[in-house]
Amino acid sequence: MMVRALVLRVLRALGTAWLIASAVFLLSRSLPGGGPHLFTDERAGTFGQQTTAEAQYQRRLELQTPLFYFRLLPGRWYGTPNQYHTWLGQLSRGQLGQSYRDDVAVTEHLAQALRLTLPLTVSALCVAAGLGLLLAQCAARRPRWYRWLLSAAYFLDSLPLFVIGMVLLLLLANPDFLSLLPAYGLPADYSAAGALSWSAVPYFVLPVLALTLSSLPALLLPLMGALREQWQQPYMVTARAKGVSPRQAGWRHALPNAAPVFITRLADLAPGVVAGAVVIEVVFALPGMGRLLAEAAAARDVPVLVGGVLLIAAVRLLAWLLADVANALLDPRLL
Repeated sequence: MMVRALVLRVLRALGTAWLIASAVFLLSRSLPGGGPHLFTDERAGTFGQQTTAEAQYQRRLELQTPLFYFRLLPGRWYGTPNQYHTWLGQLSRGQLGQSYRDDVAVTEHLAQALRLTLPLTVSALCVAAGLGLLLAQCAARRPRWYRWLLSAAYFLDSLPLFVIGMVLLLLLANPDFLSLLPAYGLPADYSAAGALSWSAVPYFVLPVLALTLSSLPALLLPLMGALREQWQQPYMVTARAKGVSPRQAGWRHALPNAAPVFITRLADLAPGVVAGAVVIEVVFALPGMGRLLAEAAAARDVPVLVGGVLLIAAVRLLAWLLADVANALLDPRLL
């Protein structure tokens, strides 16, 4: 029964990811001027030569075929020789196509960007999860902490992510205030093709802190409520009457019963942190997914944009699957 429920959820998530990616693909190609063009200047040749080069470029990318299987107004059936069918065939083989800008595989572009984005997002998620657990436990036992953390969490939740990043820059990377950390970029010895070195750690402190502060309220608020509810249950009163310390009662008794709330919120937060990393990487000038997708959007590089959408959808799918498995192990009744 549990396996069947998990399989059904995976299939629904896969269908949702396919619909989102298909919508991005079709809308980006159907907009006026949405397809890629060969950029030339006056020195590249006469108008006729430029037109010929543009036509050859369009044929090489197979952009002269119809966009979809049919056209509604006026109605016409094109069949399988179309751009969407070609894209679906590549996707079924695990290929995301080639970039329009440099003819490099989209998977290679994504892999290179993830060398920076993955450590950034994983670090932010781990710090936010650990800090959320500690603060929620303190708030559940101390009413004064609960009121203070509730106000702080709502305040942080009201701030856009880029505002949090800019405030951190003004406070901790400002020569006129405190110049404790680098403001942007990466060290000179950083190589996009290699692993990050220890010299890059100071450059990650502010981006990780910004993502952590932005993500923390989504974890802290529901977990504080769940833990406070558990502290009011009769079994907690019994545990305290038997001499269990408040710290042990919170971690050994209250937290396991509130864990499904925490796991579900963490799974919902994971794709949001990946999407937030796009904003943070632009603010702090980091060459990760943010720069890749921003440059792809400016150049109308549809394969790279669709690949980014699929990546975020895959993160959400994996997070949901892991959360369902963890919750099913804690309590099979949740499926």
